[in-house]
Amino acid sequence: MFTAGHEEFGAYAVARLRAAADRYPRDAGLAALLAELRSGSAEFNEIWATNPVRAPGHRTKTMKHPDLGPLHLNCDVLTVPDDDQQVVFMTADPGTPTAHTLHHLSAISP
Repeated sequence: MFTAGHEEFGAYAVARLRAAADRYPRDAGLAALLAELRSGSAEFNEIWATNPVRAPGHRTKTMKHPDLGPLHLNCDVLTVPDDDQQVVFMTADPGTPTAHTLHHLSAISP
């Protein structure tokens, strides 16, 4: 499955990693991950250098399913700051072809 808009997601992911690095400067696992990303991805380094700041909130995504075609989804992210958790809700606008597809999928799922 392919997701359109991955450039925006990349900036969002880098912003979240930067926030984690600021919050946990002595985390060895996080430092190792960041070192690996810096050494292996020019795109990561370009985004990191911009010092992205992105607040969780509402985004839209188009996922291209190989059998179902494009699915236009709303992605809403709610944070639980004290626990470093995020809850992600993926929904479709009511009455849209994507909503009908998701309803059909939920009806045939075990």
